[in-house]
Amino acid sequence: MKIICFFLLPIWLFAPSEATFFDQPKDKIYFKNPSFEDTPKASASPRGWNTGTPGSTPDILPGAWGLEVVPQDGATCVGLVTRSDGTTENITQSLSEPLSGGVCYTFSIYLAHLEKYVGFNHPARIRVWGSATKGDKGTLLDTSPLINHSDWQRYQFQFFTPGVVRYLTLEVWYGPGTTFYYNGNILLDNCAPIEKCARA
Repeated sequence: MKIICFFLLPIWLFAPSEATFFDQPKDKIYFKNPSFEDTPKASASPRGWNTGTPGSTPDILPGAWGLEVVPQDGATCVGLVTRSDGTTENITQSLSEPLSGGVCYTFSIYLAHLEKYVGFNHPARIRVWGSATKGDKGTLLDTSPLINHSDWQRYQFQFFTPGVVRYLTLEVWYGPGTTFYYNGNILLDNCAPIEKCARA
């Protein structure tokens, strides 16, 4: 009996506890590179992200265009601009796991506005799009309010998916009720994982 215990004891000591298996998040979908970490550069997408509009890429800050920004998390963040010609920038990612159709999901992101952004100085907002196919923005899922503050603030997005969503796009857009295009900017950092909405 002593010999059996001698061999079983190391297995018991190194076996994961029940909490290890059951306390891990089960319904969270994590973004790749959620804090947009990469080498600062103008007109470039950080690792794990792409632009949905060829030739219209974000900026990895600080450093791009000589802009000084203190990121909310990590060493870098992303800046997106709107233009007076009606074009805007966006950043998109293929999700590690698709979102199911007809389900309520939520995630948060920190947003800010830079008062002087090489002429793209007006405040803007973020629109969240979901698509099943690459290269298509798909369906508008949610929109932030106008971001006109220079400090980082956390914004929560919540939406029902119209169908399966495999790609999520974050697009900068003009202010609500705006009847003309303008040069504006928004800063993004620290995306929280996507998870199902809490039940009431």
